[in-house]
Amino acid sequence: RYIVAIMVFLGICVQYALRVNLSVAIGAMCNPHTVTENGFTIKKVLVVYCVTVRRHQKVLPAEFDWSSKLQGTILGAFYYGYMTMQLPGGWLGQRFGGTRVFGICLGIASVLTMLTPLAARTSVVALITLRVIEGLTLGALFPCNHAIWSKWAPPSERTRLFTITVAGCPVGTILSMPLSGLMSKYGFDGGWASVFYCFGAVGLLWFFVWQLSIHATPSEHPTISEEEKVYIETAIADQPGVKLSIPWKSILTSGPVWAIIIANFTADWGMYTILICLPKYFIEVLKFDLAKTGFLAALPYVLKAFVGPTGGVIVDWLIKNKLSVKNTRRCVFTVGCTVASIFVLATGYANQPYLAVGLLTIGVGITGINAAGYAVNILDIAPKYAGVIMGVTNVFGAAPGFISPQIVGIITPNKTAKEWRVVFWITFIVYIVGIVLFGLLVSGDKQKWAMDDPSG
Repeated sequence: RYIVAIMVFLGICVQYALRVNLSVAIGAMCNPHTVTENGFTIKKVLVVYCVTVRRHQKVLPAEFDWSSKLQGTILGAFYYGYMTMQLPGGWLGQRFGGTRVFGICLGIASVLTMLTPLAARTSVVALITLRVIEGLTLGALFPCNHAIWSKWAPPSERTRLFTITVAGCPVGTILSMPLSGLMSKYGFDGGWASVFYCFGAVGLLWFFVWQLSIHATPSEHPTISEEEKVYIETAIADQPGVKLSIPWKSILTSGPVWAIIIANFTADWGMYTILICLPKYFIEVLKFDLAKTGFLAALPYVLKAFVGPTGGVIVDWLIKNKLSVKNTRRCVFTVGCTVASIFVLATGYANQPYLAVGLLTIGVGITGINAAGYAVNILDIAPKYAGVIMGVTNVFGAAPGFISPQIVGIITPNKTAKEWRVVFWITFIVYIVGIVLFGLLVSGDKQKWAMDDPSG
């Protein structure tokens, strides 16, 4: 089960690398934009990126002259496909096995990533279409992750194993952002194109290892020890071959399910606002260059990568020591979102660039604990339908991925610190509302409709 956890972790690392590399690379792909100040339109004079290398210069001209609005559309295109695939992804994971669908989808996305430069150089429509399709393929991964652990995770280890895997989100971001910045300046084929070739190749390498080493259930694994197989299957009371009838009405009218939906939207609003737009904030307001932006934008995710697994171990320990599952999930989510909301809001009022970076690092980093509050809660209330419910909740969770870039673009036409404060205030309010509603609706008990015997 720990080998499965490591491979899922690496898969999610790759997934996030494929998702966020465009956020950095687009800075090298596009011409600078016009900005309006005091009623006058001013064209920025820098039209190419220049990198000083010892005694000569390497000039990387921007290939595309896309407007700010069009860039927002391109960055958000992925999430239209991502959101659309959440429900089908959950169903596919339940129907064909989480491990199979997880691997195939990430393999396809890796190929699409390698085709990104060709699509971009063909037309904007081709690039947007490719990103939507890539979103469709990667949209199945998180629902399938839950389906995988419904077969592999003993209840007492759910939080620990799950949070190990979702630590791939910040780790993938940590690796992708600085490497994308460096390759955009120093890579081959114009710099930025090498970002997509390299990360796509890494994804294909992962795919081949996954196909050789990972199996759908403990009983199907050829090298698992008999002791571990019996332990896992006894703990989760698995029943191979039983065809599930999904209780859609019960799922969609369940208060605890809606608690997870609300928490997912809340956490992902903060995550996507920062993940997609943070490089723009560092360049436009804090005035960092492209290479430095890649490194600094990764810092919050270094902390998040540590907080997530550590929080998972602590939460499992608390639950084992008879602390209420419900109260544990509620407290964890409340702490994570409260700290995040305060530090993210304070960022808008920081006078020094590196102080702003520090505040954002803490504010985003602490959210690593959120998954132990709401995402694992699906396995508490309905482990049999974990993949499907994750699909339902992630439909709402993915929405900020395309809503947030558009709102940021509308609110920050002049790219000033004052405008960005409004963005941070919106994030603060979303966090607070989410904390309250999740606290009211959350449950730690398996729901009657999710039991083998609905009478309980």
